[in-house]
Parts: sequence; structure tokens; C-alpha cells
Amino acid sequence: MITNYEIARKLYSNAQTAYIKADVENSSPVDLVIKLYDGAITYLSSAIRDINGGKINNNNYIRKGIAIIDELLQSLNIKEGGEIASSLQDLYLYMLIELTKANMSSDAARIEHALKILINLKEGWTQIREGEFRRNAHSINTLTLQA
Repeated sequence: MITNYEIARKLYSNAQTAYIKADVENSSPVDLVIKLYDGAITYLSSAIRDINGGKINNNNYIRKGIAIIDELLQSLNIKEGGEIASSLQDLYLYMLIELTKANMSSDAARIEHALKILINLKEGWTQIREGEFRRNAHSINTLTLQA
């Protein structure tokens, strides 16, 4: 027999999945990259907190951070992205190596270094998004004035 709790949990899970799907489908590519950075930053911050708190056996947060960075790496288009994509590739590969080493040794300093890189990259993408927003707002204002 299914309990009310199990039904409620399933409904919540379905609603949450639908919300996430809609959020992803309605996000621009730049917004998706920023969300991936946010996820990696959250997981790696949690990994540092756990390591500093003595929970060195739980490396799940590091693995999740690695998975997100790997997804960012796989999404690069080196041919179209040129030098920027190549530089991002180098940074992602470096972070993957550092985080793998950190995962094996519970080294918070290596995670902190990767975290700083991610925060800087996120700030750059946020500036790109703000520039796009300003350009789009200017275009809309121009079209409104012409109408």
C-alpha cells in the first residue's frame, strides 16, 4: 500500500523535475553556462566545508563538481570558439586534474584553487549576459521609439 507521504514525495519530485526542465528550456546558452558554474561552485564549496569539518570520506561533492566541469568541457566547440574555447579547455582540464588529485587526498587547497577559477569564469560569463541584456534592451527601446 502506498502512503500519502510517498504520493506527496512523488508529486513533489515530478513538479521539481518539470520546473527544472522548464527552467533549462527557457534559459539562454549563457544562462545555462552560468547555472553550471553555480552548481560546480556550490558542490565544491560543500566539499571544502566537509573536508575542513573532518568529513574526508565523503567525496560525493567533488565528484559532482568534476561531472559539471566535464560537461562544460564536452560542450566546448573549439573550431568555432577559437582561442577563447581553447583557453577554457585548458582551464577545465587543469581543474579536472586538480580536483581528481584533491579527491584522492582530501586536499581542500586544491579544491579552493579550482573554486577560485570557477568564480572568476562565472563573473566573466555574468558580464557577457549583462552585455547581452543591455544590447537587447537597447534594441527593444529603439524599436519602440521607431513605432
